[in-house]
Amino acid sequence: MVTGESRHAAGPVSLPVVTVPTMLTALKDPTHPQASPQTPTQTAGRLLFERLMARYERGQVEPLLDLFAADAEVVGFDGTRRGHVEIGAWLAEHFASRGAGFLVSTDQFVEDGDMVRFEATVAHLEGSVHQVYGVFVMAEGRIARYLPGQIADLNGAH
Repeated sequence: MVTGESRHAAGPVSLPVVTVPTMLTALKDPTHPQASPQTPTQTAGRLLFERLMARYERGQVEPLLDLFAADAEVVGFDGTRRGHVEIGAWLAEHFASRGAGFLVSTDQFVEDGDMVRFEATVAHLEGSVHQVYGVFVMAEGRIARYLPGQIADLNGAH
């Protein structure tokens, strides 16, 4: 079971205690009680974050890469990737090692102008669950700079 927290300034943004199969059902069926409704008042940063998470769930590099500017940079502890070719290779490596994942909860979300900061819990189809963070800067509706990372492996592995 996965427990989400509701520390978002706008109120609860995470799912209640649910099982992975229930979350999968909610993802496939937008009328399912656990499915997230879309609101017309979402900001550009929130919409871009939701697109990022939705495309991450598909596990396909090209649709995810479309969210990044042509000259985007991804900066991590393991190096910096610049441009679509390097970022695409990084995404392909990630999907090859972990597979696609889906958003369990948005634990924190802050948008400040063109910058978005988030903490989220992500589960993968093989059963692993991770708490992750990200910071991205938007330019012309795309991600120009992205700093991703993992806070915790919730599976007990270190």
